[in-house]
Amino acid sequence: MREGVMPADPARAAALGLVHQLREVALRLELVAGEFARTTGMHATDVRALIRLLDAERAGVEATPSWLAQQLGMTSQATTAVIHRLEAAGHVERLRSRSDGRSARLQVSDAAVELGWEFFGPLLERLIAVTETLHRPERAVVSDYLTAVSAAID
Repeated sequence: MREGVMPADPARAAALGLVHQLREVALRLELVAGEFARTTGMHATDVRALIRLLDAERAGVEATPSWLAQQLGMTSQATTAVIHRLEAAGHVERLRSRSDGRSARLQVSDAAVELGWEFFGPLLERLIAVTETLHRPERAVVSDYLTAVSAAID
């Protein structure tokens, strides 16, 4: 089946339509992240690293340099360069690991969090407002769907 051609089965066509909508959202979010990178003078990979580090913090995961390399799909050497750039810009701090005092953990600085909220805050507020219009069962369905999509990608 060529891209853009809808399947004959209506249920499959509807599912593909939803996947295309999801792809559109992902593309638009990537463009917003790219604009953030341009306006702050950051490399796009550095922005992705900050996002993953903030995700780890929210999830209670200790983000180490090797963890970040795995999340970004990069070599340890390339990840080290990203970490050095983020440290030099004051966006990331290297702290002693809570579980292993011999290793380091990475933490996004308060200044970087504030910079992110200044840029992404209005968008996040709009997305929260849209999400709050959903009833609890609808939010649960969306959450389950997005969790399953993430698992399918992995």
